Amino acid sequence: MTVQREIAILEEIIEYYLEHQEAISARTLSKISRLSLSPTTIRNLMEDLSAEGLLTSAGVPRGRVPTQKAFSVYVTRLAPAAAPPAAEPSPPLPTFAAALDHAGHTLSSETGCVALCAFPPADAYPLGWVHFGAAPGNRVLVAVQTLLDDLWCKVLETASAFPDELLREVVRFINERYLAVPLARIRQDIMSGEPKDLLARMPSVGSAFRMLRKAFEWEAPAQRAWGQERLLGMAAGQDGPRLFMLQQALADRELLRRGLHAGRGVAGARVSLGTETGYSALEDCALVCHPFGAGDWAATLGVLGPMSLNYPRVLDSVVRAAQTLSAAASRRLAEPGPVR
Repeated sequence: MTVQREIAILEEIIEYYLEHQEAISARTLSKISRLSLSPTTIRNLMEDLSAEGLLTSAGVPRGRVPTQKAFSVYVTRLAPAAAPPAAEPSPPLPTFAAALDHAGHTLSSETGCVALCAFPPADAYPLGWVHFGAAPGNRVLVAVQTLLDDLWCKVLETASAFPDELLREVVRFINERYLAVPLARIRQDIMSGEPKDLLARMPSVGSAFRMLRKAFEWEAPAQRAWGQERLLGMAAGQDGPRLFMLQQALADRELLRRGLHAGRGVAGARVSLGTETGYSALEDCALVCHPFGAGDWAATLGVLGPMSLNYPRVLDSVVRAAQTLSAAASRRLAEPGPVR
């Protein structure tokens, strides 16, 4: 599509659809168009746009509605070279977890969409503190808190019991030496025989370290979602299989990753439309996402909603929320505070 009039007419049709959520006829468009074109000329242009797959009359009693291909053209032309707006300073919340939850709820409320957050592998999380406690039956209770306020717990089975004194020494050493260090680095040191200075003082601690490397092996945190009912409300009256697929999409931690890498860049964020998300059930949806984080810790924030989004407002909200969370993560990692 190279004719400027076609582009202008297409944008007017999309803007009408975004505002009214309904199809538009050539006659109606001729009355409200900013272009001085007759209904016949507009009708011919709409026919051309339909032939190019940008408009369709399927499922509507009269007039035409934009297709996924049309929204791809529209979204890409919004602000292809725009820089992300500067984040306004706000009072920091007491913890990063509180900042994340506040951002998620605010983003969902501002956009009317589902807000989503996908997290990096657990290996990337910096250590806040670790605790090991002997448990009955040759087991060790492990608690790990990251600097980003995640608290992970599990029980490890051991070949033999470990004395409390030995576990306390290991805990003290790790907490003093590895504060704010990513879990991957801690596990790597343990598996490579470090720390040699501790092993020299307490040879018996070697077996504890070899076993306790498992204390730093965790699954990535599950994807978070706020306002799930907003997306499910879009499927009111739909069949069971589609509702099931919508639930699958919300739980898929790869959804935002795909959107971040496969979406088109718009105003500092990434936008995927319809089936570009990887889900046929999202054929009438849009995914807007943006990375955030600090240092080696990088997550993805996004919103999932109908394709007829108010894109300028949604893009602005997503970019600002991501900037706010990056600032919160940077503050936390820059000032890890004392080990508890």
